[in-house]
Amino acid sequence: MVHRIAHLSDVHLVETRKTTGILTRLAQTTVSYDRPIEVEPRRQKLRAALAHVKDRADHVVVSGDLTEVGSEAEYESFAEILHDSGISPDTVTLVPGNHDVYVDAAGWKKACEGPLSAFRGGAAGEHGRVVERGSVVFFPMDSTRDQFFLRSGGAVAIEAVTRIMDTLRGASMRHKTVVVAMHHPPGLRSKNPVWQWFDGLVGCGKLLELLGLHPRVHVLHGHRHTLLDRIAIAGKNRVFGATATVDDAVGAPRVRFYGLDDGVLVPA
Repeated sequence: MVHRIAHLSDVHLVETRKTTGILTRLAQTTVSYDRPIEVEPRRQKLRAALAHVKDRADHVVVSGDLTEVGSEAEYESFAEILHDSGISPDTVTLVPGNHDVYVDAAGWKKACEGPLSAFRGGAAGEHGRVVERGSVVFFPMDSTRDQFFLRSGGAVAIEAVTRIMDTLRGASMRHKTVVVAMHHPPGLRSKNPVWQWFDGLVGCGKLLELLGLHPRVHVLHGHRHTLLDRIAIAGKNRVFGATATVDDAVGAPRVRFYGLDDGVLVPA
């Protein structure tokens, strides 16, 4: 049974081995313009975050940007640390972020078939994947799109939301706590069309409709690198954003925890 959920995001693991290609190095330099490309400190931050949650939560959600640019070496590094944490793959939900597909649009799929294969059952994959954990149901959603690394937006697959809606209409789901895990935050739309093109989430209207369909649907996301509690329904927030692990001080992890109150997530 899941009574307590841990939520971390935006790890941005970087790898600079000599096997890294020119495109990967260019992408890393470009997207890391505002933070140093330090391999080991970022690894240490992820280790600390996972050690912090291991005995404090029944389930762990990592909401995207696991890597800096989605290179094979970066995914291998992430998988190595996740395996070494000792956290059971059955208690982990992983979703990709825009950074995770920058150098290879199929990078996430390859990672789930390769170094992250042990965690594949709880990771974003086919549209509308259902991960049941007792009274809590997780829907890991891939909100990435194929784009140049100078853009950071995302897209909601309408067929994924439709399949989730169809699933939630089942009688067995009526009393379940529902958690949609994704990278991009729903519902934030810029009035600036240029910024919306650069960083917006396409198709989020259907996702917002989903929140109104079921009284216990929640969204856990990353991307903004800050705490966000939004979209209150019946007086309770239903959309929660986490800080970025890459921005933590070494040895001082910041992880969000949620408890359950009558099927509704409550930040702890």
